[in-house]
Amino acid sequence: MKKIWGIFILDWRRLFKAPIALLLVLALVILPSLYAWFNIEALWDPYSNTSGIKVAVVIEDKGAEINVPGKSPQKINVGTELKAQLKKNDSLGWVFTTENKAKEGVKKGDYYAAIFIPADFSKDIVSVVGGNPTKPTINYTVNEKINAIAPKITDKGASTIVDQISNEFVDKVSHSVLSELNQAGIDLEKELPTIRHIKDKVFQVKASMPQIKEMGKQAVILEGKLPDLREKANQVSELSKTMPEINAAASDLLRIEAALPQLDKLGEEVLVLQQKIPEIQQIATDVKTIDANFGTIEKTVNDALGESTKALAIISEAEAALPTVKKIADDGANYAGKVADFSKQVNQSFQTVAPAIKQNLMLLQQVTNNVYALTEQLQNGSIDPEKIVSVISQIETQLNSASGMLAKQIELLNTLNDTLPDKPLTGFIGDLKAIQQDITKQQQTLANIKEIIQNGEQPTQALLDQLNSEAKKVSDDLTTVIGKYDSDIVPTINAALKTISQDLTKSTDLLNAAKDKLPDIDAILKNANETLRTSQTYLREFQQRLPELRQTLQDATAFINTKLDTVIDGINKAALFYKNDYPAVKVKIHKAGDFIRNDLPTLESEITNAAKLIEQKFPDFEKAVKTAADLSRNELPQFEEAINKAAGRITEFDQSYDMQQIIAFLRNDVEKDSDFIAHPIQLKETKDYPIPNYGSASSPFYTALCLWVGALLLISLLRVDVEVPRGIFNHHHVYFGRLLTFLSIGLAQALIVTLGNIFILGVYIASPLYHVLFSMFISMVFMVIVYTLVSLFNNVGKGMAIILLVLQISGAGGNFPIQVSPPFFQAIYPFLPFTYAVGLIRESVGGIYWPNATHDIIILAIFGISFILIGTLLKKPLDKIIPGLSAKAKKSKLIH
Repeated sequence: MKKIWGIFILDWRRLFKAPIALLLVLALVILPSLYAWFNIEALWDPYSNTSGIKVAVVIEDKGAEINVPGKSPQKINVGTELKAQLKKNDSLGWVFTTENKAKEGVKKGDYYAAIFIPADFSKDIVSVVGGNPTKPTINYTVNEKINAIAPKITDKGASTIVDQISNEFVDKVSHSVLSELNQAGIDLEKELPTIRHIKDKVFQVKASMPQIKEMGKQAVILEGKLPDLREKANQVSELSKTMPEINAAASDLLRIEAALPQLDKLGEEVLVLQQKIPEIQQIATDVKTIDANFGTIEKTVNDALGESTKALAIISEAEAALPTVKKIADDGANYAGKVADFSKQVNQSFQTVAPAIKQNLMLLQQVTNNVYALTEQLQNGSIDPEKIVSVISQIETQLNSASGMLAKQIELLNTLNDTLPDKPLTGFIGDLKAIQQDITKQQQTLANIKEIIQNGEQPTQALLDQLNSEAKKVSDDLTTVIGKYDSDIVPTINAALKTISQDLTKSTDLLNAAKDKLPDIDAILKNANETLRTSQTYLREFQQRLPELRQTLQDATAFINTKLDTVIDGINKAALFYKNDYPAVKVKIHKAGDFIRNDLPTLESEITNAAKLIEQKFPDFEKAVKTAADLSRNELPQFEEAINKAAGRITEFDQSYDMQQIIAFLRNDVEKDSDFIAHPIQLKETKDYPIPNYGSASSPFYTALCLWVGALLLISLLRVDVEVPRGIFNHHHVYFGRLLTFLSIGLAQALIVTLGNIFILGVYIASPLYHVLFSMFISMVFMVIVYTLVSLFNNVGKGMAIILLVLQISGAGGNFPIQVSPPFFQAIYPFLPFTYAVGLIRESVGGIYWPNATHDIIILAIFGISFILIGTLLKKPLDKIIPGLSAKAKKSKLIH
């Protein structure tokens, strides 16, 4: 025992020698109390602050009238009365708003719930006196996602409203019924003469039965004619049912009338298209001609490709000879012979330049003519709509080829023009540049058309006309240029080339001048070489595309042969209809539109009113006739018998009862009797162990919880082993010595939290002294349990203590009765120390019932003693196992 006490003294000496550690222990003493105080204060009296819980109230009640016999109709509006009462009621935060705002507010969380009073609420309330009672409905919507407790509070608010309205209804109905019974007694007393008069009338009816029977026979005859009347009525009703279809057709007709200007425009375009039929037929003939002569085009391309190959070989020879000429010019020897040979080669090369340029221009013209033919087909709509995108891609490809070919020609001519005196080719180059700009415009127009078609729309006719016009201009300009090429351009080019050649053939005195001309000749030959190679590239591309072009022309020819006559026939028929029949149809459509706008609404209203009248009144009429006929056949004999019986009963009643006694029975004390009906039972409430607020009622749970949490904090931060040289203390010394340290701190925690409950929070506690003592006892038990688990099992023990905490929070019945918990928690409830700790503290708070308190103390003592015995028995054997396991766990560098 001395060594155990020595460990306890040693722990506190070490604490006082380490101020930081001492401050940490003081924090551990106070910190768990804060956990309990904050929770108790937060739950102090939540049900007194429910006015902050917003509940949307939507009152759409339109009120109703109640008919009281002998009185004028009385207007009531339960919704208005409820609104006035709720404004005086601050149990919840009632917010009066509209239905849409209420629904949206509940979804967003602005309101915890919404109560909807429908428009027919008062009407349903008073339906009980109308012979067809309908229970009124209050619609209640709650957002249970916002908070767990708020829906229960709002449910209670909704139930309160229902109970309030029900009690009010019972009170008023009972008051009204008793009042009416009382009034009936008074009225009966007043109306005795009238009753006697009625009695006389019964005897008069008995005397009039022959005339009533005759009226019944007439009702039977009318019943036989009802099928004919029903057939006529059904015809009107059927006509009324078809009005939506008639209106839909009328709307369609009005839309057609609104579209007549567009139809007029379309008709005019059909007439214009009819006038262009000869042009369309001529284009079709041209397409067929091109298709028939396509073999000639193929031969021309193949010949041009061969000629360009020969020209390219000649120019290549001239280029190969240039280094030799340069060397001769530099050496100054054998100049004349060599230069003469070179001049001959240059002349041969120059002879190929002009034809090569013309050949490229003719190839370019062939491309532009093909583009023009395709744009003509696009403009006139003679291309299959499914192939339009493919045709546009062909035009785009050919325009790109034409633009590239033309650029190469312009570059060659610029180079040649710069070497010639006075630059005689400037005008020709300008014409080609103008054509190049026109091709660029045509490419832009084609790109616009392609984008429109790719967007799923139709290009305008104006845009197609623009593309065709631009293609025609390029084709015509090339025709003009080629037409004057041989007469104007070729002589100019040949003269310039001849001048260069003559300069080469002059005597050696002109050597220097010839040497100066060699770079220009070299540039011309290179450009000519590049031009011919470009020409060959385009010719080969064109040669490869010839099958595709042939297929396109064949498709166009097939379309012309198979469908063009049908299209032209359709255009002629449309034009004939537009000129002959369309004006009369247009007049009829306008007349129909005027009827729809002016007369149809009135006619519809009359038909609808007649149908409604038939639907509403004819069944009543039919029912009345059948009822009268049935009465005549079936009930009239019984009625006659009943009248006879009534007359007999009246006589018998007069002989058996005294009317004054009946009147005395109906008379009553209305206020007293109606109050008894509305509130037949009184509730007398007696509270044992009253606790004034919810915070005080929840303090036992949070106080016990903070003591367990305090124990967990201690074992998480303080060591359960003693750091001294081995051999001084045995296992039991360490266990009990360090346990005393933990118990002393635990007692301080219990003292702080209980004194704080009493003096800081002002928690209602019936027995303050026992509250402190019970809490200190519970702290000792909790500390023994938690300390023993950690002392024996180290980190595993900490986990076991946390698991116990989790189970006890849910399974100890702290906030809710254990009977409402799932079966698992009900099963473990008797085996949890928390169960008895909360119960023991509740005794000190609400008032001690010693049998319960003694039971809880005994159970808790058993828990404490049991864990001490477990610690005593298992400390030594487990200390041989657990440290080794802990050491292995520490190797992870994650677990201390």
